[in-house]
Amino acid sequence: ILKINGEKLLQVQDDGHFLKYPDSLMRDYFASLGDSAHPDSPDPRARAITNFQELLLVSFREFSVVTDETILSERKRYRSEIIHSIESFSKRAAIRNLRTYERFTKEQVGYVYDALYKAMCLVPPPPVAAPPPALLTTSEGTEEKPETRVGLRTFRQFLSEIATWARDEKIVMNGFQRRIDREVADHEFIDRMFFFWDVSCLGALSFQDLVSGLNGVMFNDLMDNIEWFFNLHDKNKDGFLTKDEVLTLSESLLFIFRFEVGDAYLGAVSRFMSNAFEYGDALLPQPEAKEGEDEVPSSPPPMESNQPYLNLATFRMVVLADEILESFFETDLSASFKLVPLPEMELPISSSGLLGDIWSSIATDSNKKMFNMFTDEIGKTIGRHQVIHRPSIGRYTTLEEPKARESLLTPSMRKSASKASLKSASTAATSPSTTDTLVSTPASTTSASTAPSSLTVNVPPPQLQSKTSDVPESGSLSAMPMMKAARDAAMMERTPFAIDNAQYEDESDDGFFDDDEEDDQVLDEVDAFLEAHDSGLSEADKKVASDLLKAEPVK
Repeated sequence: ILKINGEKLLQVQDDGHFLKYPDSLMRDYFASLGDSAHPDSPDPRARAITNFQELLLVSFREFSVVTDETILSERKRYRSEIIHSIESFSKRAAIRNLRTYERFTKEQVGYVYDALYKAMCLVPPPPVAAPPPALLTTSEGTEEKPETRVGLRTFRQFLSEIATWARDEKIVMNGFQRRIDREVADHEFIDRMFFFWDVSCLGALSFQDLVSGLNGVMFNDLMDNIEWFFNLHDKNKDGFLTKDEVLTLSESLLFIFRFEVGDAYLGAVSRFMSNAFEYGDALLPQPEAKEGEDEVPSSPPPMESNQPYLNLATFRMVVLADEILESFFETDLSASFKLVPLPEMELPISSSGLLGDIWSSIATDSNKKMFNMFTDEIGKTIGRHQVIHRPSIGRYTTLEEPKARESLLTPSMRKSASKASLKSASTAATSPSTTDTLVSTPASTTSASTAPSSLTVNVPPPQLQSKTSDVPESGSLSAMPMMKAARDAAMMERTPFAIDNAQYEDESDDGFFDDDEEDDQVLDEVDAFLEAHDSGLSEADKKVASDLLKAEPVK
């Protein structure tokens, strides 16, 4: 075939014109095998010779030395090179047909292609259904090949090749071997990304969708990543997160941080939830007093969990209040997506003979898994089996205790809430109490923390008023009791940390500043006394002092 079409091959400048395109050389030749090889010949017998007959004549006359054994040996010899060449051609064609590379380089797009088709080999996508035939068509009997798209299962495999948190990597040591087992993670956060990138709403993603989706997160700065994460969890795209969506967002963060060392990230998510609900409740519209009522209700009416609750600006402020989350959104989130060249998959070597058949029947994936399970059981028996989960972020390598949460409420918000609670408590009849701490009213079932306006003060009985006579006015109340109440009223429980037992230093500092003021007052009185009674030296005292200065030193 190549010999017959040699002159036409010299005119081809692209591999697509040789095989792929509708008017390619090979397609035209095979379509004309039944045509006459010499249509302009005056001899009717020459005109009766077809192109296929001419092909057989050239084959037996020019290549009679080529046998079946020769073809098989050459196939084995050049098998890997031919397959690599075909894959390289398909890869170049797919990259060339992209609408845009976004902010990726051509090499990086190639890495995305490699990860995609490795996932397609491991988890094949469903077959593409051919479009129904149209009554009217503008094409000349040829239809374009439908675009390859992947489903959710293949997308999970693809994302596990790129994102560190989308896979579970376990380092297994059993005394005989050390290996890394990798499993594809399954979480709602990955499913949410799949539908977030499916801009065409087709239930499947194309190569272009994956490139555009990765571009939307891998090149972001701090603010862009916060907005991307917010929009990913904003289901109805109204610019607000509901209380349920805030909880879902927290679960996504916990999924990403599930294998991190220590409790630093767990504490960061806990502080985020407390701050989000505390500040979100503080921003809710406060109820107004009805006609004929002097007191304003201390807490806003309960709201449904599916109502708009937290906007982007508030979410950004809550994230920036925690240095761990700020560092995650600034660098760690984008850095968790890694585009690296994948190792080429080795083709199985076709070995002949008895030993080759025995080895090919032994070295199978199922047998390797059975051997790993066997060595693991032996390692457990001798006490040498150990499994370590590799962290996806890896910023903290030592055990660190989480930090105490600081309230995001401004002093004015805390001041107004304290005044309202003190006023309501002083006018109402109270039952005898033995403590003088701030307590919160029962929280609503749909709220994850208690609003600051719902805090009240229990008035102590007369026998304890002497102990509480130094309580300041409501405007100078410390915010620490409010923080404790908001923390204790969080809806979602978490594991207690050692930092929870630590005492706040602000409570012990108030008396210190009061002692400093008393000391300053005493010193001022001493200085005034010395100035009033300082009359200077007498003449006799001055003479004695002069004689002492002029006296010779005692030997």
